[in-house]
Amino acid sequence: MHNPRLHWMRGRIDEGSGEPRTLEWIGIDDAGEPIARVVRILGPVRWGWRSYRAVARDDEARIIELRPSPPEGAGWLACVGGQVVGRAALPLQAVRTVEAALGG
Repeated sequence: MHNPRLHWMRGRIDEGSGEPRTLEWIGIDDAGEPIARVVRILGPVRWGWRSYRAVARDDEARIIELRPSPPEGAGWLACVGGQVVGRAALPLQAVRTVEAALGG
């Protein structure tokens, strides 16, 4: 039996870098439930010649976001539920990885 393809919509967006960049795509089934995600791996923050692998998320630096470098050609994670099912260089490749993992 053929599983229907997911419906994809834009999730979180990074608006701090001038042009808005999509950070996440959400895969929704026919019932409207989100069951998969394609998430951009945010690498280190570069400022001049420096590279910061940890970034404060609040003014007091109580919440820290770790920013490791993504593997070469694998800047997007393909996730089903809470499990990573693959990595890809482009979001559409990660979408296809999710759909293949779901048998679609």
